[in-house]
Amino acid sequence: MEKLQQLPEAWQVCLDLAVEGYNAGSMGIAAVIVDKAGNIVARGRNQLRDDKDSCSSIRMSSVAHAEINALNNLPQEYREDRELTLYTTVEPCPMCLGAVAMSRIRAIKIGCADPHAGSIVMLEHNEYLRGKNIAVEYAGGEVEKLCFLLHYLSIRRDLSHNPGHRIFKALARRYPHYVKAIDAVLERDESLHRGDITTEFLYYASARLG
Repeated sequence: MEKLQQLPEAWQVCLDLAVEGYNAGSMGIAAVIVDKAGNIVARGRNQLRDDKDSCSSIRMSSVAHAEINALNNLPQEYREDRELTLYTTVEPCPMCLGAVAMSRIRAIKIGCADPHAGSIVMLEHNEYLRGKNIAVEYAGGEVEKLCFLLHYLSIRRDLSHNPGHRIFKALARRYPHYVKAIDAVLERDESLHRGDITTEFLYYASARLG
């Protein structure tokens, strides 16, 4: 199986930060911004529910999303650069997509889709956003599986009190095989995702997604 170290650096950093976010009690979502040469110039993770020291400066707030934190951390000298690319583990929500559009970023690479709150479709249907000509690329492959695992585990944990929430139906429609496989793994050993998780656990679970 493709190891984390064999993935592009931007995805390695995203996944490390997403694991950090999950283990801190927030959502397992992270984002980085890279320049034309592929250098990471800013990073951020979801910090909705924790106040731990991290790369994120916006914490314990409803707007403390990974993409917002990455954009907020972008050094001033890059803020007029039109050749930056945002990597994010999960498809941006309307708030984050709007923030990206209002910045100079014109390319987004996405780990996995979010059929519940994802808003990339707005780039086609909103005239203002369409005019930004933002290029979008979904990672697919191992990156998609790992990003979805983190996202799904976050949702399961946060909504454990409400298993009938519509987000589960949306995720099952978009990723039926992944959801079924993850649920089966966790059903066999629920302790696998109690407390902290590791990249080793992610690969263990990912191997069972086919």
